[in-house]
Amino acid sequence: METAELLLPNEPEFICQLKQAIESQGFSPRTEHSYLHWIYRFISFNQNRSPKELGEKDVRRFLRYVATTLSASPARCKQALKALRFMYQDVLKKPLPGLDDMQPA
Repeated sequence: METAELLLPNEPEFICQLKQAIESQGFSPRTEHSYLHWIYRFISFNQNRSPKELGEKDVRRFLRYVATTLSASPARCKQALKALRFMYQDVLKKPLPGLDDMQPA
């Protein structure tokens, strides 16, 4: 069983949509891996709640955690932000306008 299925066992459709959206963009394998990594970390950080239930404040809280607790570099913070932006805009069709002007830590 993959990480996604373990985190969201009741959301197989979302997981399928996420993977298809990433593949359809023609991202490099590294980018695909990075996006899936950050999205899975985001879900795990939010106690395995569905991203459909989460919003901008949850994303901001997670990105603060990445920057401060994980001491991630600015480049890693930017990767996390881009992955979550992609998930909300392209997969869930639920853009979070407050993230558009957000700069990674």
